[in-house]
Amino acid sequence: MSDTTICQACGTPLPPTAQFCPACGAPCSGSSRGDGIPRSFGISIQICLRKYASFAGRAPRAEYWWFVLFEILVQLAANMIDHALETTPPGLVGPLASLALLLPALAVAARRLHDIDRSAWWLLLYLVPVVGWLVLLVWHCTRGTRGPNRFGPENGAL
Repeated sequence: MSDTTICQACGTPLPPTAQFCPACGAPCSGSSRGDGIPRSFGISIQICLRKYASFAGRAPRAEYWWFVLFEILVQLAANMIDHALETTPPGLVGPLASLALLLPALAVAARRLHDIDRSAWWLLLYLVPVVGWLVLLVWHCTRGTRGPNRFGPENGAL
């Protein structure tokens, strides 16, 4: 297990004696060691939205799957709003929500693949029906590589 302390707010590795994160300024009391402690829903969403279009770095399983849940909840709410409004053209809020979350969803998926030491180009497997989707599902569920890899340091990968 790694002895590196990780900022819960942004995922940055922290010096052992740091009281505040040098990257985001968050207090270090809310930090976790990079030894498999899962991130919370709120922290994961904050990280993904803060890294809206950042394809660099790594994302642990918890961060990825919490963001997937967030996408589903946003889409459900948007569809309920569309249904309640019954506007013309129909269904304007749902597609706008999908469009707004497209880039951060691709970014966190790319960082998730980086966590298992794979290139983000593997996301093109989404274009291969069923087989490509299953391969990516398995990879998104796979534990990240321990310690640093070619995409950066481990930041709480599960």
